[in-house]
Amino acid sequence: MIRGEGTAFVRGVTPDEVFDFVLDPAQYTKADTKMVWVTKLADTPDGMVAREDGKFLGRLPGSVVTRYRWDRPTSIDVTLEHGVPRSLHAWFEIEEVQGGTRLRHVEELDFGHGVLGVLYDLIGRSWFEQSVVREVAEIARLLEAGERGRGPEEPGAPARSA
Repeated sequence: MIRGEGTAFVRGVTPDEVFDFVLDPAQYTKADTKMVWVTKLADTPDGMVAREDGKFLGRLPGSVVTRYRWDRPTSIDVTLEHGVPRSLHAWFEIEEVQGGTRLRHVEELDFGHGVLGVLYDLIGRSWFEQSVVREVAEIARLLEAGERGRGPEEPGAPARSA
């Protein structure tokens, strides 16, 4: 399994603004170099099911289906529903603090699949770890520069597409 983690203090930004930024594909893909797009497939009572299109090592394309669960504005939890990795778990912890918001983001990926998974972990570990650190720093930078997201779409709204 490989794991990446990043934490940032976002000055002058509310937890709701961080939450909305993370759940807006047009904004989030500016910060996450692993992600190409997120398309909502269905609403759920506590979030959504989505297709995530991405690139491993910034080059190799792939897609997974994930389940998002959230508790506005403090947490977003993402787990694998369908795809090649054995498991994928990512989460965002969003906390109001004096002068802004603290954002912590963790991603864990277990490719599995025997020797291929071990090779994947060896090749991708450093890139994956650093990409999550950079992602969180870039979310903070963009929010502090005035970028804002639309948040999760209203139930029944058409899914955004690339």
